[in-house]
Amino acid sequence: MVLGTIGMLLAAGAIAGAADKRSKKANPNLNNKRFDADCARYGVATSSAGFTSQKIMDIAARCGVRPNKYGVLPEDGWKRCMHYVSNYVNNPGDIAHFERDWRKTVAIQLNGKAEMLIEKHWPDYYHQYQGFLKYPDHWLSGPPLVLELKHWHGLPKEDHLARMKDIQENTFWSELVIGRPVLRHNPRFEDAHIEVWTVRGSKNDKPDSWISKRKKLALYEDCCGVCGYDAML
Repeated sequence: MVLGTIGMLLAAGAIAGAADKRSKKANPNLNNKRFDADCARYGVATSSAGFTSQKIMDIAARCGVRPNKYGVLPEDGWKRCMHYVSNYVNNPGDIAHFERDWRKTVAIQLNGKAEMLIEKHWPDYYHQYQGFLKYPDHWLSGPPLVLELKHWHGLPKEDHLARMKDIQENTFWSELVIGRPVLRHNPRFEDAHIEVWTVRGSKNDKPDSWISKRKKLALYEDCCGVCGYDAML
């Protein structure tokens, strides 16, 4: 019984440790107690000028804000760290610097992410584009397909629209689009939208077929990728 209890405690500790590592994905090696002590002693900001990208990542890890698979922090993740930061500021200006430098860090991360996305999606995008150029009638002879996308939650409407415009103007997605896309507010979430495209189906596509729509969504994902965006579908 004692051995069983010890085993259960060890297993629980391992699970807790793994969960802690996942929550601190921004810096898995961060020592919370040491970090708290340093912030209490010196202040949370790196200097009077603000926060370095490494300090932003450390704060994110301390507050359980995780970057995505490309290493990019959530653009609004700073909000979840404000209580912690406000407890350790030496100057009131540190608060404004924190939001500013969080956004700078995310911008730097997004640039690196864009390069990875382009490299990942370009081969398939190029292959499909060559197929379109060779057999345009096949690509454009099917029925209209209506695609509804619910992604990029938290992205401001103007930025969402800018991405849609970029994709339509700079990929061959423009050859398939019928009319203007629509961006509606998604009432289920704050700062979320429903993106609607009407596109030309390929030969043998069916308007209500999940498979037909899925093929076009896969193409849309590649079009997002070559523009440097993670479609997050």
